Amino acid sequence: MKKLLFLSICLGLIQSIGAKSQYVRVMFNSDASKAAVIGWELASGTCPKIWISTDSSFATKQELKPDANKKNRGMHTYFVRLNDLTPDTRYYFIVKDSEGDTKRYYFSTVSNSPNTRLSFIAGGDSRDQRAIRTNGFKLVAKVYAHAVLFNGDFTGIDIESQWRDWFEDWENANTADGRITPLVVTRGNHERDNAVMVDLFDVPNDKVYYDVVFGGTLLNLISLNSEILKIGGQELFLKRSLKEHKDYTWQLPQYHRPIRAHVAAKKEMETQYKNFVPHFEKYPNVRLCLENDSHTCKATWPIVSDQGEGSAEGFKRNDSIGIVYIGEGCWGAPLRQADDAKIWTRDCAAINQVNWIFIDKDKMEVRTIEYMNADSVGSTSEENRFDMPRNIALWTPSNGALIEIFPRK
Repeated sequence: MKKLLFLSICLGLIQSIGAKSQYVRVMFNSDASKAAVIGWELASGTCPKIWISTDSSFATKQELKPDANKKNRGMHTYFVRLNDLTPDTRYYFIVKDSEGDTKRYYFSTVSNSPNTRLSFIAGGDSRDQRAIRTNGFKLVAKVYAHAVLFNGDFTGIDIESQWRDWFEDWENANTADGRITPLVVTRGNHERDNAVMVDLFDVPNDKVYYDVVFGGTLLNLISLNSEILKIGGQELFLKRSLKEHKDYTWQLPQYHRPIRAHVAAKKEMETQYKNFVPHFEKYPNVRLCLENDSHTCKATWPIVSDQGEGSAEGFKRNDSIGIVYIGEGCWGAPLRQADDAKIWTRDCAAINQVNWIFIDKDKMEVRTIEYMNADSVGSTSEENRFDMPRNIALWTPSNGALIEIFPRK
């Protein structure tokens, strides 16, 4: 009996220490209203699984085993693929293994009504400067966005130690009570291969191009891969995705390399100009594109491809039917001067920033957050996520802090 009591105490101590599962994250990879993927690294131990429930006390729960596991960049990552979820619902979960349990986390699915309103944080280029990117990650925890659209270049040289640093820093994006903001990820040029995106984030296509829908027929988000051929399979996918979602209110492409960079040293992406832009412009519900890579900040006026008088670098301003291009970094990579403005550039500057995007059936709103004061920014909640938090630092260039984009008629 003494031995059994001692063993019971020891097991209890092991459970209290916590699981060796770490780097817990959530991804939206198909339909944000009814599907999500939970991923984590099992550093040691066996028998990984999760408990999941819509009840924070887990009085009723499901026990789910991983659907897949991948070994890459020195990590053994497990994934539970959740389907048939209830829209607009909070899901609590705990990762369990033979060495204990993690803390309780939760994420929320998105409404499947096109009358909903969406909030996104969009950005990328987080490599190299951990303190700077961590400020940006802390900002994520303050604004309660529906998802983070992470547009490539997570690390500098794509090695194990840098990925571990990134996942440790990303934990600052979680709230104190365990809320995780789901990711939709894109490959950048500092990701050396497609496999790292599949094996660390369970991206559903091994070529790393795919789409995710939000709010029923409100939004089709298209993640493209600027690091592979733009013709062939990727172009066919783009054409198919745009056509299948032509009746959605909005379609929003994201891809890492900008078609026309605002840093002079960066090359022009002619393959994207030839093989992406004509398809974007064919569909009136494409009014905004997300770009990264240059380590600066820019927003264009609405533009269309044009080689005629009044054009520059193959584009011309057209407020009625044009597409706005925003982004170009910068979430922790070394800043570069915005030294290549165009006649159709709205504003550009060398600042650390992420884009904050609100979307509903009537319009899209784009603001840019300078996140370096993240510690002093007040928090919102899921109930008031569209309010401006206390001390939020919005980029306010000469043309104003707010860009409004309306559907084409």
